[in-house]
Amino acid sequence: MAAEGPGKPGAEADDLSRFLIRSPTQIRQILAAIAEHHEIVTAYFNRGRQFLLTAIVDVDVVGKRIVLDRGSDEAVNARLLESDRVVLVSAHEKVKVQFSVKQVRAIEHDGRPAFSIALPAELLKLQRRECFRVRTSASEPVRVRLPIGEPGNMLELQALDISIGGLAAFVSLPASRAEVGNRFPGASLQIGTGSSFTVELELRSLNSVRLRNGTDSTRAGFMFVDLPESAQQQIQRYLMRVERERRNREAAFKR
Repeated sequence: MAAEGPGKPGAEADDLSRFLIRSPTQIRQILAAIAEHHEIVTAYFNRGRQFLLTAIVDVDVVGKRIVLDRGSDEAVNARLLESDRVVLVSAHEKVKVQFSVKQVRAIEHDGRPAFSIALPAELLKLQRRECFRVRTSASEPVRVRLPIGEPGNMLELQALDISIGGLAAFVSLPASRAEVGNRFPGASLQIGTGSSFTVELELRSLNSVRLRNGTDSTRAGFMFVDLPESAQQQIQRYLMRVERERRNREAAFKR
C-alpha cells in the first residue's frame, strides 16, 4: 500500500497510506482491544472466494504472533492453512480494521487446537469520517456487471452511490440470488469511460422503494469483498473528483 511515486498527479493521488498504522505499539493495542471485546474476525482466503469466521484469542507480544480460534469445519481449516495470503477483517471502536498475512500455522493453545499468525507490520484502519459515500456523477457514472446464473449471464447495473466499502444500485435479482449474504465473484466495475476492473460483491441489504414516477423498485446494498488495493485507489480518486465537483458547484451557486 505504498504511496504513489514521483511524477504521478499529486492533486489526485489518494492512496490508502494515510489510513495505515505502522506503530507496533498501536497495532498491538488495537488487536488486544479486538480480542478483549470479542469482535468477530473474518479471514478471507483463496483470493477472497472463501472465508472463515474466527476471533483473536491472544496477542503474544514476546512471540510477535496472534492466536486465533480454529474453525469448526476441518476442510475449511485445511484450505486456510494452505493459503499463501489471508486478509483479516474486523472492527475496532466500530471502525473497520484490515490487515493481511502470508501464512497461517496450526498450533495448540491452552491445550486446544488454534491458529497462529504473525503480528502485522501494518494495519489499515478506515476512519468513518474518511470512508464517505458519494452519489455517483451523471457525467462519470459507475457501471456494474453482476454475474447471475449461467457463466456469461451478466446483470447490467448503474451504481447510485459508492464508497470504498461498497455501493448501492437498483436491481432485479432472480430469487435464487436475492438473499442477503450471497456473493458475486467475477463482478466488474467501470468508472466513467475508464477500463473495467474485477471485484467481488456481497449482498448486504434489499429494500423496496417507490420512485418519483410512482413505480416500485428494489434498492440493493453491496459490500466489496477483499477489494484489491489498485481498485481501492481508483475508487478513492473517483470519490475525490465527485466531491470536488460538488464543492465547486456549491461555490459557484453562492457567488
